Formats: sequence, structure tokens, C-alpha cells
Amino acid sequence: MTCSDSPTAKRMRLYRRHRRRGFRCVPLKVGRVEIDGLVAKGYLAEGDREDVEAIASAIDNLMFEWLK
Repeated sequence: MTCSDSPTAKRMRLYRRHRRRGFRCVPLKVGRVEIDGLVAKGYLAEGDREDVEAIASAIDNLMFEWLK
């Protein structure tokens, strides 16, 4: 494995690509009430309440729909 193929190098390239496209990472605290709302609105499956990636995806989809 060369340095440019390392997981760290790949992650950094992805980070830089996202930054160039205007994406920003924003820390966000999500409580039970917000998760309940995501489930109630159909953005999050009931079984994904503890899945951080599923919650992030649900919030992303909600924002996309809201800002459309």
C-alpha cells in the first residue's frame, strides 16, 4: 500500500473534495424528541434509532426536502 492509497489519505481527499463543493460538517446534538420526530415523519426507521449514520442520513434528507 502506498501512502496515497492509505485510508487516511483517502479520507483527506474526500474531505477536501467536500470542502471545495461547499459542504461543511456541523456537530449537532439530537435528542429523543428529535429522533421521535424523524421516525414519525418517516425519515428514520424505528429500528435505526441508535444508528448514528442512519440518523445523519435522515437529517440530511429532511433538510433536502425542507430547503427544496
